[in-house]
Amino acid sequence: MHTAPPGSTPLSRTVTEPWVQVALSARVMQQTLRSVPEVRSGAYLDVLRRFLPQEPVDVWCRGFLEASLEHLVMWADYATPLKYHPEASVEFTLRPAQTLARAALESAAQAVWILSAADFRDAARRHAALVLADWDEQRKAALDDATKAGLKRRSESLREGLGFTDNETRPPTYLTLVRDASAHVREQLPAALLGSDDAVERLWRASAGSAHGKQWPASELVVVNPSTGSTMPDPAAITAILKLADAVVTYGVMRFADRSGYAAELSSIQQSALAQVYAKIPLLPGAPSSPPSR
Repeated sequence: MHTAPPGSTPLSRTVTEPWVQVALSARVMQQTLRSVPEVRSGAYLDVLRRFLPQEPVDVWCRGFLEASLEHLVMWADYATPLKYHPEASVEFTLRPAQTLARAALESAAQAVWILSAADFRDAARRHAALVLADWDEQRKAALDDATKAGLKRRSESLREGLGFTDNETRPPTYLTLVRDASAHVREQLPAALLGSDDAVERLWRASAGSAHGKQWPASELVVVNPSTGSTMPDPAAITAILKLADAVVTYGVMRFADRSGYAAELSSIQQSALAQVYAKIPLLPGAPSSPPSR
């Protein structure tokens, strides 16, 4: 149920249904990821983490996906809480939805970038690039010269040990990561309907603009109420960025489970996760008491 505060425009169930679907998906994917055990011996990620054992690639990928889902579930808890007060209302605005969805998208895109590499060497290079970028940010945030110098030596040692050049481990921008991950998901899951690379970039830029208080997203991504002349955030803009983030993180979780050696068990893991989440959500009158089999 989505009611509106006084003076705002009520949203129909048709408009908000995709948001409910994203909220459900985020909760199910979060439970799915939590249910994926440690990497199996001999699995793809087990082999890959031997390239950089001090920074296990499975830990990094899981961390990226966990961060992504924490953002989406936080939005879900606001938009479609598991418990409703009879007089509760939810007011939807562009900035919170776009900001959280963008953070979810950027986080998940890092895992997909590693997991979609063509071979072990490229996957190791991508992982190393993100580790080095993380250490570089830590170095910049350090308050003493000794810590800065130690992190610099650590980075140089990693590059030398793996045999990668500075250019090979130059970190990608978030836009590059988002475009690359979205293109990969679009190729592997055409039904996701993610739109073109340019459409994805527009969604990302609009979300970044909203997060930073820019004016153009607030002026472009609105609709006009023909009866009153008032404006409101375009629900389609909210839907688009949420669905993009959901598609990328969902693919990331599935790929992570597969690369961890649990392809055969993934369906049952997902079904169990769905049942756990379904048991907690408020059901509409007439809804089945248990979820359908996937």
